[in-house]
Amino acid sequence: MRASYWRISGGWAGLLVLATLPWISGCGGRATGTVTGKVTYQNGPVKGGQVIFAGPNGQSVLAEIKEDGSYVAEKVPVGEAKIAVMTKSLGVTASMPKGAMPPGKQSGTMSPEEAKRRYVAIPANFETPETSGLTHTVVSGTQEKDIPLTGSLPPGGKGSGSGKGGSSGGPPKK
Repeated sequence: MRASYWRISGGWAGLLVLATLPWISGCGGRATGTVTGKVTYQNGPVKGGQVIFAGPNGQSVLAEIKEDGSYVAEKVPVGEAKIAVMTKSLGVTASMPKGAMPPGKQSGTMSPEEAKRRYVAIPANFETPETSGLTHTVVSGTQEKDIPLTGSLPPGGKGSGSGKGGSSGGPPKK
């Protein structure tokens, strides 16, 4: 009697393991990766803005660009992702009068002075995943993806943000 008890229990134990395997391996949610790297334009760091990873399932992940150009994008869906780099909103904030606060300013929002110091104008095509031409195949775990932006701004220095940028160029002009 005991032998048959263990056979049945062993069978149930095997089914239990098989039933919980998807949950254990993370199939209950989508597999993700963490992508780190540096964003540069004309051999200098892009000092602010966001990197966007648009995943194959329609999910997008935003990562803030730090002053040294580095970023960390967490929980990026595994698969081929289109990438965009956005600095336009930083350029808009940089163009505000000194001491002005953006409408609805929340704690942690960059001041116009800080935005002016960190804004780097980039070619407008990098602002959307569809036009940037940048991609990365995201795998599970941590990986590195530097994003060197190339190309030139249109005459007058107008890129994303409609004006001349960089630490010495100032905010966009309206």
